[in-house]
This record gives sequence, C-alpha cells and structure tokens, in this order.
Amino acid sequence: MAEFKTEAPAEPTADSAGADIPISRKGKIWLMQSAGAALLIAGWAYFALPHFGSAQFFLDSLVFCVFGTYAFIAAYNARRETVTLEKKLRYSLIRRNMHLESMTTRDDLTHLFSRRHLFDRFERELQTAKASGRALSIVVIDLNGMEQINTSHGHEVGDRVLAAFGRFLADQARGSDVLARIDGDEFAVLMPDADERAAEAAVTRLLTALEKGQLFEEDDLSLKTTASIGKSGYPWEADSVDQIISSARDSMSAHKREQSALVAAAGGAPADADAG
Repeated sequence: MAEFKTEAPAEPTADSAGADIPISRKGKIWLMQSAGAALLIAGWAYFALPHFGSAQFFLDSLVFCVFGTYAFIAAYNARRETVTLEKKLRYSLIRRNMHLESMTTRDDLTHLFSRRHLFDRFERELQTAKASGRALSIVVIDLNGMEQINTSHGHEVGDRVLAAFGRFLADQARGSDVLARIDGDEFAVLMPDADERAAEAAVTRLLTALEKGQLFEEDDLSLKTTASIGKSGYPWEADSVDQIISSARDSMSAHKREQSALVAAAGGAPADADAG
C-alpha cells in the first residue's frame, strides 16, 4: 500500500533552547551579561570596599552576592524562555507553511496528490529516467458512471464514492507509485522504474480488483463501479510528459470504446455503475 505521509518537525525542547542562536546574537548577549557583571562589581566596590574589615563590609558583600546571583539566574531564565518562545513560533510557522504546501499538493476530497503536483513530479521523474536509462510508466483511470451516481444518489454520495476510489487506489499501488486525482473523476498512477509489462500488470490488477468487489458500501447502499484505464510510458511509448499523457488518454479512450462495444454486444444499456 502506498503511504502518503508528511513528517512534521520535532517539537523544540527547553534543553536545546540556545542551540541555534545566531553567533552575532550570542555575542550581544555575552556583552550585556559582561556589562551587568561589571556594573555589579563596580557597585560592590563603591559601597562595600570603603568598609573593608568591618561587619558592614561583610553585610554589603553578602547583599551584593545574593543580588548578583539572583540577577544572573533571572537573566538566564529570561533568555531561555525567550529563545524557547522564538523556537516555538518558528515551529508553528514551519507547520503552517507545511499545511499551506499540502493544500496545494493534495486533493481535499481523496487526499491523493493534486494534478499540479503530479505533473511537477512527472517532469522530475522523466528527467531521472532519461538520465539513468530506466523506464517510467503512467496509468490514467476514468471512473465510469459518476454522472449516474450523482443524479441517482446525490453529489454527497458521489463525493464519498470518489474518496473510496482514492483509498482503493492506495491499497492497490506500490510504495513508490505517485497517486493523483487529476480531474473530477479522472485519476492517475505514476509508476517510476516501471516498463510496459509492469504498467500492463497494474492495469490488470486494478480491473480485477474492481470486478471482484463493491467499491462503495454504506448503510443500505452498495455501488459497484467500472473504470476505463489507459497506459503509456517512457521510452516504450513517448519521451515527453505531454506526449505520454496524451498517449495514455488515447489508450483510456480506446478501452472505454471496447467496454461500450461489449455492453452493446451483450444487449444491455451502456451503464457503467450499478446500484444495489
């Protein structure tokens, strides 16, 4: 089963609060601490030294030691809390950016990749395949009967059918496959390092799995769907993304015509989805 997981950055901890403070900031902090220590020593010299050897000297020195210790502890804790807060804000910004990126790369309904991400990834994978001499395939799938489902059962049920098909694809895919919804009821599976034989095996696997079971079962509603599937790839069909996609869609259209011809020969209406 293909996984679609985005790892979030690890939560910042207080123990590592100062680990990534820029050197220039560390220098400023050190200067401020040094200045504070100098002022404390100067104050002690001004108030305590004139009474050297007396009880007043001991008392003033004790007061300055306690005050200095408290000041340094308070300054250290304040810096620690400030740096930790900055790290948490940075972490929140990273998470937000990841969420925004996910919104542009994922399809909200099926949680598969978006059309834009698929084509960006396709370009990169094709360049890699050409450079390494490996094959690359894509399978394009049109889920049949969605118009009838939307008309008969409503668009909410239609959306749940599409989401169910997204899960179905994830169950059938290899871990390295890139799954995407590229149009309303059109999906694609990008298969790195897969030749024509592997693409044909993937098509057969998908059609067999669809034929065996109900794609959507909820309450008293059960829907069985069919799909028209086409395949293409590099180098066995074309050598550019546009040509490969066009070839795969032509293959898908040919499969759809074959399905319609079989239904017509059997004397039935060209219905692609059955409800039970």
